[in-house]
Amino acid sequence: MDIYLDGMKAIAPELVLTALALVTLVADLLMRGRNSRFIGYITLAGLAVVGMMLAMRVGAEPQTVFGMVEVDSFGTFFKLFTVASVAVVTVFVLSDRSERKDGIGEYYFLLLGAAIGIFFMVSTNHLLLLMLGLELLSLASYSLAGFHKGERKSAEAAMKYVVFGGLSAGVMLYGISLLYGLTGTLELDVMATQAGNAMPFGLVPQLDHNVIPVAIAMVMVLAGFAYKMSVVPFHFWTPDVYEGAPTPVTTFLAVASKAAGVAALLRFLGALFMTEGVQPVVEWYGDRIGMLLAILAAVTMTLGNLSALRQSSLKRMLAYSSIAHAGYILIGVATLEPDGFSAAMYYMAAYYFMNLGAFGVLLYFESAVGSDRIEDLKGFGWKAPLISITMVAFLVSLTGLPPTVGFYGKYLLFKAGIDHGLSWLVFVAAINSVVSLFYYFSVAKALFLSEPAQRPALSQPLFAALLTGLGLLTIWFGLMPGSIEEFVQRCLLL
Repeated sequence: MDIYLDGMKAIAPELVLTALALVTLVADLLMRGRNSRFIGYITLAGLAVVGMMLAMRVGAEPQTVFGMVEVDSFGTFFKLFTVASVAVVTVFVLSDRSERKDGIGEYYFLLLGAAIGIFFMVSTNHLLLLMLGLELLSLASYSLAGFHKGERKSAEAAMKYVVFGGLSAGVMLYGISLLYGLTGTLELDVMATQAGNAMPFGLVPQLDHNVIPVAIAMVMVLAGFAYKMSVVPFHFWTPDVYEGAPTPVTTFLAVASKAAGVAALLRFLGALFMTEGVQPVVEWYGDRIGMLLAILAAVTMTLGNLSALRQSSLKRMLAYSSIAHAGYILIGVATLEPDGFSAAMYYMAAYYFMNLGAFGVLLYFESAVGSDRIEDLKGFGWKAPLISITMVAFLVSLTGLPPTVGFYGKYLLFKAGIDHGLSWLVFVAAINSVVSLFYYFSVAKALFLSEPAQRPALSQPLFAALLTGLGLLTIWFGLMPGSIEEFVQRCLLL
């Protein structure tokens, strides 16, 4: 009984988050859809409690709960990331003037449900729990993408998301079943370290005998991660879903959902190829996986940036930008080294500030001009200078220019790539960063270098203050990156 209670205590943040989701659902039912803003405030308060519980866990001794959940600082890092992302997205929902204010209590329940899925997804070395967490995240995301049932674009986004998501989940599950059949276990660390002839077999006998079945299974599993991260060639859903979904949902998909995919991939690769006691043949095979990821990184960032150049919609442009940034993150992942993983984690932290901010300003612009087309923003910088300057700061960071957090994030990724023999990939990434400058600054050009349109400036002081705060943090952490870097090192998996 004591072991059971200790396990429940270890996953207390997950339990509180689950209780919070149920409270929001029941409260909305009791209020019959009225005063949904109150449900939003309950969500924010509950997320603050969960965030404080997680913050106290950083640096604690890692432990395995119920044989499946890994409670460690690595998982805590991405759980804090998720809580912070959902909190900001909740504020976006409350600030969205195009969103009705009553009858949307399910919005917050679905966001919290997705967060629960992420919590378990980033905290396990067991492929069964990984799949369950991924499916919980996906099911909530499908509903959120189609939340505006009466709008054609929203319904189309949800349908495409369900089709592509179901296909990728099926492929990934089949890959997991193949791995289980080949190795006799669903535990990643056992797969990497077991070398005997008795059950579980581990990867060693299979790699020694015939590498092709393992390769097929690995490609299928990696396809599931690639879908969640919007990596080419599993990116086709991204522009249409991002454009059709409500902007707060798009923000959640671009930030929290993508970070969950990155975290699960890092844990999967770390446990399988970099854990203590890994067999030499498994480590050798990991190098081949690293090269595959490097090739995917080059293709992903190139296609994402070239496609973004052609977009007239700011929302679709940011969607293709999100694809390109998945390619940058893969530079660190492809090294299969601790410093590469820490660079990827740092870049995810940087991505939090600059991408949340960019989508927040997009929501602000949509409320002001009723459109997300770049040409409709002409001269808006002179009507709302503070928010427009903040947008430029986010764009500079996304490009990777100093003195922003995005610059230091790319520096860490490029350094890790060069140190581990991926100089060619770093060169491709540098060229792509130059390409991205053209489409990011087309927005700045429209804001400040075009004739002002005759339209009233939108007044949302609290929302503007939040976005300005994100902009200031984007610059502050670019000038003082040590605090995030130190935090990442404390939470590193290896």
